[in-house]
Amino acid sequence: MKPQEVKVRLREELKNLRESLSPAQREAAAVVAEAKIIHLSSWQKAKVVCLYASFKGELPTTQLLQNLLSSKKRCVLPKVNADGLPELYEIKSFQDLELSSLEILEPKINCPRINPTQIDFFLVPGIGFDRQGNRLGHGSGFYDRLLAQASPSAFLLGYGYDFQVVHAIPHEAHDIAVHAVATPTQIINIKPA
Repeated sequence: MKPQEVKVRLREELKNLRESLSPAQREAAAVVAEAKIIHLSSWQKAKVVCLYASFKGELPTTQLLQNLLSSKKRCVLPKVNADGLPELYEIKSFQDLELSSLEILEPKINCPRINPTQIDFFLVPGIGFDRQGNRLGHGSGFYDRLLAQASPSAFLLGYGYDFQVVHAIPHEAHDIAVHAVATPTQIINIKPA
């Protein structure tokens, strides 16, 4: 099977598993995962953190976002610009967010724009991850383009349910690997190649 075919099959399987969970199961998993993340030294040291607003069955980020907004850290979220490219904006509260055309909460355009090089810690969504740090996204390359602009010192943490960690994900040269993956049961630290 060709790498693209493997990606398509994995996307479908993992999305179906994700969407089969009840809202209560999702929230319970997120509470446990959040407790692991906020104890990471990379989280505790970070001054500027980029999260994302979860949607469509993703492991919820609401509690993590609330935790971040009540901390002394700066909170940044991505927004898709008119050209479909990623831009980052700092928010101070949930009132700084609005629903996009894709039904995703994004920062309002009047929020301060932030350069990706300023981010110390990125929480990275994915449909799947493997133990080598490879990530399976939605296929648009949005996060690969965003993370390609990040500082080399930024910590990249993949975030998903346990079943989203699979044996292997096909990857290409432009794909950006994460440094670790957080699930409700574990933090998987990726060993350097």
